[in-house]
Amino acid sequence: MRARAMLYCQHLAGIGHLIRSTELARALSTDGWDVLLVVGGDVPRDFMFPPAVKVEQLEALQTDPEYKTLSTCGDEHSLNETKVRRTVRLLALFDAFAPDALITEMYPFGRKKFEFELLPLLERARNAEHRPLIAASVRDILVRKRDQEAHERRVLKIVNHFYDVVLVHSDELMQPLQTTYGLATELRPAVMHTGYVVADECGRQAERLDAAARMFVERELGGEEFIVVSCGSGRLHAGQQLTFAALEAAPAVCGRFPHRILICAGPLAPADIYARYERMAAGMDRVCLVHDLPFLRKLLERAALSVSLGGYNTVMELQAARAQALVHAAEPNGDSEQRMRVESLAAKGQLRALDARDLQNGRLAGRIEEALIDPLQVAAPQMDGAKTSAQILKLLHRKLRAEAVLAGAMSRESSTVTARYEAPSRRAEGRTLCA
Repeated sequence: MRARAMLYCQHLAGIGHLIRSTELARALSTDGWDVLLVVGGDVPRDFMFPPAVKVEQLEALQTDPEYKTLSTCGDEHSLNETKVRRTVRLLALFDAFAPDALITEMYPFGRKKFEFELLPLLERARNAEHRPLIAASVRDILVRKRDQEAHERRVLKIVNHFYDVVLVHSDELMQPLQTTYGLATELRPAVMHTGYVVADECGRQAERLDAAARMFVERELGGEEFIVVSCGSGRLHAGQQLTFAALEAAPAVCGRFPHRILICAGPLAPADIYARYERMAAGMDRVCLVHDLPFLRKLLERAALSVSLGGYNTVMELQAARAQALVHAAEPNGDSEQRMRVESLAAKGQLRALDARDLQNGRLAGRIEEALIDPLQVAAPQMDGAKTSAQILKLLHRKLRAEAVLAGAMSRESSTVTARYEAPSRRAEGRTLCA
């Protein structure tokens, strides 16, 4: 009988968390698990999940691009009604699937706004007759909170009470958990650095590849050298600023170099913003503007340069492709995650960092020129995080099951021994009463 893994993922303004959870689900399925992926955010229309993974969509919740306000993605129910309905559904899914492993993406190191459903889920799992292995799945860098000490103490309490393992999706030599979570040494469960999670080339390319889109892009590139500009989902203001800066720099870059410029606006770019991009790109025959590039990795392996934001998945694609990269850190609502990632990798010579000034007054053209003329020597970090995570979960699940079997055997042996000692006593007692 195949082991069962249930993953919970709540993505918000972008789709980075969804991509990472999907890759973990794919790796678990490939490794022999039956997988249920529970998704709590709005999924882009063309996003494809692995065929072997069962996906359940909760009523979607989202935040504004600054991560301040939680809201529903429709008008059918109020926010409070939606919270109740989601909690009931989530617990029902857990009961019906009866997982051997439960993985919560980002929680409790993040996603505090979703404790209304996650704490009941963890209580249900912890008290289940068939108690699953409980794992937290977190990225390389955690967001710093206003009251960091209280936040870390709260996380520590939850992890030590509910969890069996913390999977940190980073290369420990480059970004250990201790860097952004100061109480890492006080965590009682095992903390396992898995390596970075990057989209599986075979699976993702086969499932998300839009043949028509790829043919269009290849035709536009015409076999020439090119630069790729991307900004994740396209919803973040920083990504939009980067795209406008790239369009502003395009005439100078194309006048100085023979490269074409391929700009990906992002699958969630607002329609009015995309229309502004189109107006700026009009008449630039060496600029190609598209909504999405599901085959980004292959393009990065061939590109002369990438210009992008510093989100986890984008940077991991860059590292996997060992691409030359200019990376701008988005900092919505003061979130320092991308800045810390970009600064850390820039210090190791893995990429070049862009700051806000580089996006003003056409300065981006100069930074692009610098990157093309003087490329970096990019090393290959540990990139098999999804596969390693699946292997870790399999080993821990087997250990948990073996311990349960042993505990059951010891309990039965104890009962047998007790019965052996009690039986003569009862017989003697019976003879005394008969006398």
